Amino acid sequence: MIQGKKSSWLSYTAFILVILVAALSVIFSFVPAPFNLTVPFYIGILLVIILSLIALFRRHEKKILAVCNLILAFLVLGLKGVFFFTDFFLL
Repeated sequence: MIQGKKSSWLSYTAFILVILVAALSVIFSFVPAPFNLTVPFYIGILLVIILSLIALFRRHEKKILAVCNLILAFLVLGLKGVFFFTDFFLL
């Protein structure tokens, strides 16, 4: 029996994680947090990149969700950098 390619838990976990990291970074940019969220943000982005790369190199996996996760992770990382530098230069 021939099985078709499908997305695994790696792709779905990376997708949920990148959405959570993006949402939490936006929410905590408007609401002052009693603790610093810089390290968990970068750990979350690193996990998304690692999970997406593992899913990308698996043989029986659809590649579209892994590629979308990588693009979203780099977009969120870039936006965080832009917000950091604009906040730094505006102060």
